[in-house]
Amino acid sequence: MDEEGNVMKLSIIIVNYNGGHFFDACLRSIAEHVPFEHEVIVVDNASSDGSVEYLRSTHPEVTLIESQSNRGFAGGNNLAASYAKGNFLLLLNNDTILLNDLARALAFMESDPSVGILGARMLGKNNEYRCSAGYFPEPWRLAKLSSLYRKDNEFGNGVFSNNISARQVDWVEGSFLLTPASLWRDLGGLDEAYFMYVEDVDYAKRVADSGKSVLYFPEISYMHFGGYGQSRIGMLFAGFRRYHRTHSNWVKRVLANIILDVGLLTRAFVYMLRSINDKQAKSRAVLCLKALRR
Repeated sequence: MDEEGNVMKLSIIIVNYNGGHFFDACLRSIAEHVPFEHEVIVVDNASSDGSVEYLRSTHPEVTLIESQSNRGFAGGNNLAASYAKGNFLLLLNNDTILLNDLARALAFMESDPSVGILGARMLGKNNEYRCSAGYFPEPWRLAKLSSLYRKDNEFGNGVFSNNISARQVDWVEGSFLLTPASLWRDLGGLDEAYFMYVEDVDYAKRVADSGKSVLYFPEISYMHFGGYGQSRIGMLFAGFRRYHRTHSNWVKRVLANIILDVGLLTRAFVYMLRSINDKQAKSRAVLCLKALRR
């Protein structure tokens, strides 16, 4: 509850690292599309772009937590969640804009206690549909990372027919991840062994193992400007290895590592061939080699 005794329904958690230029649009969309009692908690991961000063001067309504070091996505969200008062937590990237009223999502969660995670329909900066839900990273899927995303049937554009409001999935993206605060606490939040990438998949796996469902809910949409960059390949592959160390038997672990290593070596080889005409290709090849067995 807040100081006036009102129930705090939602704590919106945003982790920031040098993304101050995104805040105005993101926070404006929250003010427009969250018409019930809520709070916004921002953890700044030791930014150097003036994000802290800007938030202090222009958005005093935000609860700002300054980390003295870059704790990563998992660590930042866990820190913010430790201050949260809401019945539900919404992990939201700072480079997003909410496009719909979140009251429908909260009502859906409140009506069904079996739901552990609710994700939303993600759009790119040109309003193009982007996949935001998928399958757990079984070893064979790691041979082609695009196969981790749900693209079957109704997921072609992320909108369901026949009045289906939600569809069960294995995981949803952490750029918009709604979860009960009590469940978050029971599971210990995100695993901070993941610095960035795959921590959302790991959390979804633990939610599913606890008996709760993970749902994709296309009635809510949001715009997401960011995305994966090749420079982060080491963190992505390290995340997949961590996932299999945590959730798989030794056979799957070995198989996953072999597939990941082959994928990295293949990428490195292709980049080296391209490096004759592409100056960036050589550095990408080096990144792939560094990611081997990271």
